[in-house]
Amino acid sequence: MQSSSRTVRLLSIAIASLFAASPAVHAAGFQLTEQSVTGMGRAYAGAGVAGDDLSAVFYNPAGMTLLSGTRVQGGLTYAEIDAPFSGSNTSVSHLPGTPPSTVTTSANDNGRGAGEVIPNGYLTHQVNDQLFLGLGVTTPFGLGASYSDNWGGRDNGISSSIMTVDINPSLAYKLNDKWSFGGGVSAQYAKADLKQGAYLPGASGELKADSWGFGYNLGVMYSYSADTRVGLSYRSKIYHDAKGDYTNAGFPAPLGGLLNGTYSGSAEVTTPEWLMLSGYSKLNSKFAVGATARWTRWSRFDQLVVKGSPVVPKLPGLTPAPIDTTTTIDNHWKNSWLFSVGGDYFYSEALTLRAGLGYETTPVPNPQHRNVLIPDADRMWLTLGAGYQISKQASVDVSYAYLRAVGDTKIDNTSHSPFGTSSRLQGDYSSISGHLLGVQMQYRF
Repeated sequence: MQSSSRTVRLLSIAIASLFAASPAVHAAGFQLTEQSVTGMGRAYAGAGVAGDDLSAVFYNPAGMTLLSGTRVQGGLTYAEIDAPFSGSNTSVSHLPGTPPSTVTTSANDNGRGAGEVIPNGYLTHQVNDQLFLGLGVTTPFGLGASYSDNWGGRDNGISSSIMTVDINPSLAYKLNDKWSFGGGVSAQYAKADLKQGAYLPGASGELKADSWGFGYNLGVMYSYSADTRVGLSYRSKIYHDAKGDYTNAGFPAPLGGLLNGTYSGSAEVTTPEWLMLSGYSKLNSKFAVGATARWTRWSRFDQLVVKGSPVVPKLPGLTPAPIDTTTTIDNHWKNSWLFSVGGDYFYSEALTLRAGLGYETTPVPNPQHRNVLIPDADRMWLTLGAGYQISKQASVDVSYAYLRAVGDTKIDNTSHSPFGTSSRLQGDYSSISGHLLGVQMQYRF
């Protein structure tokens, strides 16, 4: 059973390393802030309490009391991230019966994945002067990274793709002219496709898994006047028990007969909760300003528990048997922050211009815990936007955001295989940048 045990260890480590990269994704970690094109124009300053679009359903449901009548809104944000990497990979082998060997190769490549479209859709309805209903469909988490199959850092990761869809019905109650309260529930679907090398030329492992999870969100808003307000909101953690298939491919004989194939795999992943404080004030007929501070509890990813249930193929001297394993990965992530300021310039009754500045901290604590499938770092946000009132019922918004990594962007990540080999990737993502372009329409019945 020594070979069986070795196979189980390989599958467990490979699955764990892939999922350790996946739940940890875009914005800070894998959090997506892009739930409003209007909000993006001012770097999400005043999110949930600005009152000029329906994204309050997501950011702060109490802000729905600012939305009279019945309205629908839909938006798309195109996101493209450039992640050039420069460095080297050192492979060390300590196979039994052979002298130790060390090979260092160049690992230069770009983790740029295909551009992704982030959609959002909302519906709000005013029941009476006090009660408001809403529904949001958003993508609160996501990731995309892709390197060539044979790049120097393949043992740390080849490609990743994560998609979530959050369905969020909510309601809000206006107690009086000062206080509003809101809350909602979320049904969240998550799907991941992650691939990495397996310490041998051409060999790789790929995990495809999905799950549903459930959570809630709460919000409160206080209005100092008709033009000035502040809001506090909370979105809960959501637990995912992701299940799917793990496929080994490319292992040469005799390992191929034992390892190549598709096995079951699962991972327990909890997306973090966040707390957000926002304020917005219309200063006069021409200018309005806003600010936002958001705290996200990424320290919840201190550890990640992954389970594999491979079936060992029948080989001489071995009996096929399903084997349950549990692997724990230490991430050591820390909590992250987003700070932003921005504002509106009401050029005319029809045209509004926007701009914003933001700063977001990464949950990755140091180069040793930075992963090529999530080359995350602190970042600056620079944004511009415009809104145009087409008619009394319809309006359109467009926004652009430029993201630039700042601070520590180095990686010094070492991974180990059960074969007695290790792979140490060292280098820098010194010029990570991103471009986001969004368009959105709102219609009031």
